[in-house]
Parts: sequence; C-alpha cells; structure tokens
Amino acid sequence: MTCILVAHLGDEVIIAADKRVSEITQDGVRVPCGDDEEKIVRTALGVITGTGSVAMLDYVKSLVRDHGFSDPFEVLELILRTRDLYSEEHAASPHLEADLAETSWMFTYPIMLNDQPVTRFVFYHPMYHTQSLIPLEAGNAICFPGDLSSEQAQALQADFQSVVTHSLESCPAGQARQFVMSYMLMMMSEISAARETVSSTCDIALVDGSQVQVAMSVSADDEELTFAPMAHRPGC
Repeated sequence: MTCILVAHLGDEVIIAADKRVSEITQDGVRVPCGDDEEKIVRTALGVITGTGSVAMLDYVKSLVRDHGFSDPFEVLELILRTRDLYSEEHAASPHLEADLAETSWMFTYPIMLNDQPVTRFVFYHPMYHTQSLIPLEAGNAICFPGDLSSEQAQALQADFQSVVTHSLESCPAGQARQFVMSYMLMMMSEISAARETVSSTCDIALVDGSQVQVAMSVSADDEELTFAPMAHRPGC
C-alpha cells in the first residue's frame, strides 16, 4: 500500500512516495512483491502519483502523462470515468469496495496568479469527496499513509503539519526545504517499520511550476540527497 507525503512550501511542492508494490491474495491479504516501483510520473505540467489499486492508478497516470490536460477538471473526469469502468469490470470482486475507497490520485500544475507563477497541488480521495478535487494550499502538508488506521494517519498528519509550519516560520527557504525533506524521510522509515506494505526507501520530487527535480531511491540513512531534472517522456 503506497505511502505518499506532500508539503506545499509556497514556491515549490515536495512529494515523497515509497517504492513498494503489494499484491492482494484471494483472502484479501496484502503481500509485498517488490521495492522498485517509480510511483511519481512526470507530466508536461508537473507530476502525477497516487495510492491504491494499481490498475486504476496506472490507467489515469499514463493517459495524463501521454496526453496532458488543459484543465484539472479533465483529470477529474478521467478519474471518475475510470472508477465507473473499474466498478463494472470488477463488479463480482470482493475487494471492489476497498479498491474504490482506498484509491486516490494527486497531481501538480502551474498557473499564473497576479502575474506570478504558482504551483498547484490537488488530489482526489473518496474519503474527502467523491466528485471533487481538493487543493492543498501553500504552507500545508498532507500524508496518504498506506495501511494505517484513521487515528494513526491523523496523528502523523498533525505532527507533519507542525514541522512544516515551524520550518517555514523560522527558517530561510533552503533550510526549510532541507528540514522538511529530512522529516519526510524519517516519517517514511517509521511507517515502513510499522507496516510491511511500505518501503523505507522512496523517491522525492521537488516541483516548482512545470520544473521537476527528483531524488530516486533515497532513505533516512542517506547523508545527502542528489536531485536531477525529471524529464517528461510520453509513452514510457
């Protein structure tokens, strides 16, 4: 079950996604089957990622990667259509309700606001709303932790938000970014230790408008993170 952590620092958005993929057995048990998945996908306008059913996720992510969008509501329509098609095709599946409830998408795109470029981060999660995209405003953080109870997720969210708020209020932008990323890696490590469906290694994307830098397969053990431009490769 994917774990995704997001911090919107104003000029840029930081997204960390773990790399583990799990299969669901006939009994509904999640079994880890690899730690090499690249869950953050580059688009022409930023990135898209998500957590939940791989079949639903990858269908939407690949279409957005290959064809882009001119309005975020185009992506919302694609998500809703994908959920409907998946429901029809898997109507007899005992896991259908859980798949629909747990699958969420999130993506970034740039806009101009008061003649200034602004990075937008929006997400779709049926727990928040079944028909709308939810924006994450500057200064806020959110986590989509895999396989945790709502109480555990809320506690993580509160701690994460506290760290982001304190960093932005007390540190220069560069230091705030470094502090927040270090905390995200620590969170990923702690979640991984508690849940076998989440890996301790993750990919971290720094998104500033349509510019994306990525550090691949990093963890809390790394003393320094190396970022490189993330190229948009439609059809890959």
